[in-house]
Amino acid sequence: MAEDSSQNDRQWSGKTGGGNFGQRFLFAFLKKVKVKWLYPVLYPVVPFYCMVNHEAFGNIVWYFRNIHGFSRWKSFWMAIHNHFVFGKAVLDRFAILSGNGSQFRVEVENREVFEQLLEQPGGFIVAGSHVGNLELIGHFFNQNSKPLNVVIFGGEGKDLSAKRSQSFSKHNINDIPVSDNLDHIFQIKTALDRGEVVVLICDRIFGSSKTLEVDFFGRPAKLPLGSFLLAAQMQVPVVQLSAAKKRRALYLGYVNILPQPDDSMNLRTRAKFIAEQYAHTLENVLRKHPEQWFNFFDFWGWRDSTTK
Repeated sequence: MAEDSSQNDRQWSGKTGGGNFGQRFLFAFLKKVKVKWLYPVLYPVVPFYCMVNHEAFGNIVWYFRNIHGFSRWKSFWMAIHNHFVFGKAVLDRFAILSGNGSQFRVEVENREVFEQLLEQPGGFIVAGSHVGNLELIGHFFNQNSKPLNVVIFGGEGKDLSAKRSQSFSKHNINDIPVSDNLDHIFQIKTALDRGEVVVLICDRIFGSSKTLEVDFFGRPAKLPLGSFLLAAQMQVPVVQLSAAKKRRALYLGYVNILPQPDDSMNLRTRAKFIAEQYAHTLENVLRKHPEQWFNFFDFWGWRDSTTK
């Protein structure tokens, strides 16, 4: 087990930007208009954003250069492309939450695996990531077999939180906001005990320095201990789920059940085993869609290593 305080201090806050006025404008506009008409707005915004947030931009350039082995120039342009795709995913998200989701289509690989789990009596965990637009998939399963409980950052603005809750309720989805008093832990356990589904984002660390170190693209990387410790303790199936944007209105979904650890392992060893399987599966998705991982902080700690 490992702890990391410096990395935790530099990570993204988890809060959607734009302010309440900007968010209200997007909800009102995208409720009536197809999202593609807003994509051109990103052309002046993204280059400015890349210059102002140069540290985050540098982290993405490093990711393409050192993880995927691209040339310097290709890494630079891929980082800009990454920001454009991220901007489109954010706009798509507002369009979905505004109730204008019919313009999107999702093709899910191994969809039957997910549907089979929904029909079984026990609960399970969906281990998501910041690839593409995970939120979109939940709106397109349109199932009533089990409630889906999505663990979300609790610091969003009131308008966005209200829209998200309203949209979730139409698709048998509940939200569980992360809270300082750890009430969300009890809500997660209660949901799993009831045989429901819990969706956790497992490729970022929020609020806690407790981590697991795993091999990720051949380099040591830290994942949040709590998510995988919970999965090991509850002994429920874990599904890795990603949704990558292919073109304007089409997303590709990937469903993969992670291998279960041996019962003879102790709790922390089981948690690390699940984390390793998650990292391996996420690698496979990112090899197909390297430009769609929206982790804008120093995930591998390369800045620390260069200053030692």
